[in-house]
Amino acid sequence: MEEHKETYKKPTQANELAPGLVQYLDGSKLNERVGEAIRITTVDEDGWPHAALLSVGEILAVDARHIKFAIWPTSTTTKNIERTGRISLAMAHDGALWEIHLEAKRIPGERADMKLAFFTADVKSVRVHKVDYADVLKNVTYKLHDPATVVKRWDQQIKELRACAA
Repeated sequence: MEEHKETYKKPTQANELAPGLVQYLDGSKLNERVGEAIRITTVDEDGWPHAALLSVGEILAVDARHIKFAIWPTSTTTKNIERTGRISLAMAHDGALWEIHLEAKRIPGERADMKLAFFTADVKSVRVHKVDYADVLKNVTYKLHDPATVVKRWDQQIKELRACAA
């Protein structure tokens, strides 16, 4: 019988995103990334984790220390972020699970045509969970009913995120 050699491997820690992750979240290649979502977690008023998803067309890494994102203005996630200023992202990238803690604030200004709330966030910590014996392959995935229409909207959202002041 073979000995079990796998051991716990402590996550690596950083205070900024790796260059490859910044490039992945740069708002480009949206057509290639249709169906990929990033899990976000906030804390509700009762102290429980609240999960939601961001599509690749709703998030933009400005650089290694800053992210912008767009979400529904009346959502529980929006209310939680406005109350606590905190959000956590969890996603698969480069064979690992990335856990990114952010401090976020709503970007002022109305975007009635977009019907979304825009946020800017500072990266506070990054944990990379990776083991030698396995790779994390995918984020949450889904299927769009009308990809052309959604990708067109995503393109507009990414342009708006690039343009809005922090």
